[in-house]
Amino acid sequence: MNQFVLAFPLPIAADEPFAVTEIVKVAADTKTVMIPGCSVLFNVVRQGASPDVLEIFKEHCELTAEEEQVLSSHKSLLFLLGNVKSMNDVEMVNSAILKMLDAGALGVYMQQAGTAWTVEAFKDVFGGGECPMDPWINIIEGEDEKTLYTLGLSTFSLPDLCISTAIEDPEEALMMAAESLFGDGVPAKSGSVVDWGDEEKYVLRQETKGLFSKDAPEYNKQGILRIVKK
Repeated sequence: MNQFVLAFPLPIAADEPFAVTEIVKVAADTKTVMIPGCSVLFNVVRQGASPDVLEIFKEHCELTAEEEQVLSSHKSLLFLLGNVKSMNDVEMVNSAILKMLDAGALGVYMQQAGTAWTVEAFKDVFGGGECPMDPWINIIEGEDEKTLYTLGLSTFSLPDLCISTAIEDPEEALMMAAESLFGDGVPAKSGSVVDWGDEEKYVLRQETKGLFSKDAPEYNKQGILRIVKK
């Protein structure tokens, strides 16, 4: 499985302990941490503040003036690294993210997909537990503006997906297909059929051309599957 990387801007310096709960504290020299309610072991990295944080969040979120101010004045970054092997793992990591945000983290940047979420955005959209994979997946437009692609599915040892923008609700179709592959066990190969009921069936086809070169950090060695309405 490919490692995920979660970056949390913090309002404290990298050499100060960050209290996730009353019992769990991440010190400057902490190497691993377990967060209550989550059985996924996290490797820990602490770093100083980054001048790029605000722009990263602005690219993905509509920020309030207050959110811009707190992100621009963050004092350090706390990275949690790990692996997910099941949908239950994803749900537990999401719960750990919520605990980090409740403890004072200013947001979360999911490096493997390039998605960034403010505290309120993550809580509002994912606090209820629905669609657990959604914050882990980035959707970008192809150069031809006629195709949407996912980024981030390599974290789940899956190929990324693409779909024509002419299909109704293409973003929803991408998310549902991703959950079918990872959560329902639909084989991630050309010819597989994704059936969502109500006569909504899609077939997966191997895409021969990708968006990124093999040396790009966004490159997914699992390839890309195109979703085609059957």
